Amino acid sequence: MSQLSRPLVAAFLSASILTACGGGGSSASAPGGVTVTAGENQVSLNWNAESGVEYWLWFKEGSTVAPGDKTASYRLKVSPPYLLTGLTNDTQYAFSLNGRKDGGEGGPGSSPLTATPRLAASSWTTGGTLGSGQTLRSVAYGLTTSSSSTYSYVAVGDRGAIFRTPDTDAGRHYVSSAALSWITPTGTAVDSSIDLKAVVYSTGIAKYIAVGSGGNIAYSTDISNWTTVPSATTGTTATLNAIASSGSTVVAVGDNGTIRYSTNGTSWSAPASVTPAVTANLRGVTYSTKGVWVAVGADGTVLTSTDASNWSATTQSGQLTAVSTVATTTNSVTTYYFVAVGSDGTVLTSTDASTWTTMVLGASLRTVAAGTRLVAMGSDGAIYTRELTGTTWTAQASPLPTTAMNGLIYAQNIYTAVGANSSSVYAY
Repeated sequence: MSQLSRPLVAAFLSASILTACGGGGSSASAPGGVTVTAGENQVSLNWNAESGVEYWLWFKEGSTVAPGDKTASYRLKVSPPYLLTGLTNDTQYAFSLNGRKDGGEGGPGSSPLTATPRLAASSWTTGGTLGSGQTLRSVAYGLTTSSSSTYSYVAVGDRGAIFRTPDTDAGRHYVSSAALSWITPTGTAVDSSIDLKAVVYSTGIAKYIAVGSGGNIAYSTDISNWTTVPSATTGTTATLNAIASSGSTVVAVGDNGTIRYSTNGTSWSAPASVTPAVTANLRGVTYSTKGVWVAVGADGTVLTSTDASNWSATTQSGQLTAVSTVATTTNSVTTYYFVAVGSDGTVLTSTDASTWTTMVLGASLRTVAAGTRLVAMGSDGAIYTRELTGTTWTAQASPLPTTAMNGLIYAQNIYTAVGANSSSVYAY
């Protein structure tokens, strides 16, 4: 059933809930302090909740709505802050809240407010801090534990730094337009002698996996307790700079052309072939649902593989630091987008990972994410965005204009970045 096509159910609610006696309870006054903030395909609502009141949210396209509206959609038993997802960008919606006590009649609605969802990444906000004086390198999003149904964010950085979002319903991920909070896991940590460069959550392996200096790799099934896989097991002492997952396989890349892959996060293999041989420092890797891995690095090095074991290398341009990919499907036609960025401002884009278009932006770029837009970030607060089907990159204002951002993820229709000086920024 479509969320905007529930007239019969809404009519039933209007007749049997809003006007029913409800067993001796009472209606509640219209909630006050209601705010609605638009995001990407979603809105965040907040209000002044009264103890003992059960709240209902009514919404529909247009400029007005009221409780019991037979053409409206609804959510029952909501509490603030509330993140309403599944909306259509560039469409205006109206919202109203009402409530009841002890199963009584629904009370009057709050004055309708309107909001229009839109693509994220045009406006950025300072996020929560991660410790003090930490250099953060990467951020991931995945299941809180291998057996849970809740999701959390994890960030890693130098000196074995690992941060997570709190394990509470309101803390694990975004539930509003407010910033995430970050805490240090309380279990087994990674030794501070290891600089962690990147982290990913692998759905098929059901682990967070982080890579770092000295060829060390660490993994966790619950975020709190981390097991370190030493260089003797990974087969390299080279610094591993990036990691990506296809779901069932993870690939890590690093200095001196190092590549390692695994199907469990504990045992790691070197590739069968890299043609021609590569010695450049590899800085980024990604996996596309097109069935291709792409790794990038110094001196324009770009490698591709369809099996994580056999790689083909080409030389493009730029001192490449990161790569990302996304696929979109319209009218049963899937288009793939690949984007790589470099410390010299180079940007490479492609739709097949074979033919690349090059341009140079006026900033040192360190990280990139492909979501509903392409977003590149780097030194001195640099943020650039590009529409997937466009060609022009637009500079965006950073709330931390002198701070470098090193790691970026697109999750929950929100871009989240971490960087120098324990900092983070986000765009919803």
